[in-house]
Amino acid sequence: MKRFLFEYEVISTGTKSEFSITELNEEQAKDKIVERVADMEFTEEDDIKIGEMIKILNIEDNYYECEGCT
Repeated sequence: MKRFLFEYEVISTGTKSEFSITELNEEQAKDKIVERVADMEFTEEDDIKIGEMIKILNIEDNYYECEGCT
């Protein structure tokens, strides 16, 4: 699995930000990221424009632990 970091824009507000998603490959990440970003931004999928992929991280090489778990 890999973590894909993308730029995105909320068209109606002009808000630009970044969002990452964990998937097996880039195609699957692109298929699912619009839905996730729209959910997070409380808007419709057609109001989201996904920009360039910024980077790919191998999640096996990184360890993440939430603050509440430490």
